[in-house]
Amino acid sequence: MDFTKHIKFLRYSLAISAVMSGWLAGVSIDRYIIQFPAFMHLNIMNWAEYSRHADLGNGIYVYPPEAIIPFLALLVSFIIILVSKKLNILLLPVSIALALSTAGLFFTIFAAPVMLGVRDMPNDPVLLQQAFDRFHFWGRFRALSQVLLFFPALWAMVKVFQIDITNNQV
Repeated sequence: MDFTKHIKFLRYSLAISAVMSGWLAGVSIDRYIIQFPAFMHLNIMNWAEYSRHADLGNGIYVYPPEAIIPFLALLVSFIIILVSKKLNILLLPVSIALALSTAGLFFTIFAAPVMLGVRDMPNDPVLLQQAFDRFHFWGRFRALSQVLLFFPALWAMVKVFQIDITNNQV
């Protein structure tokens, strides 16, 4: 791939990463500033019922791609930047975004199985409270990673659109 094709690809991939990480950040902020405090005041059975219909309903199809697509786009972008000698200006924001995206997926490894277990968990308040506590323990770290991810992803997108492809200048 030549310089112009690299830049065009990076513009798409970094724009996708910024938009999707912004969406992910918004979902995380909603969950931990609005939903989580509200669930603390409700019966744990209400949380379980909500989670079974939301997180384990449509969420099962929406949430994974929402985190995986930006990760993959950032990973491919990172590799292209490493291979190209002219694109070092993008290395810092893409590296930070990739690290935060990786951290978000890492914490998901611990949170997701807990949520998936809620689907078939008996309606035992003690078990459900333990699941709630474990899910949100890991979920807070995941949410923090996902919210912070948006800023370097946006920075990388802005930087790539500042590159002049007509003169092959960074």
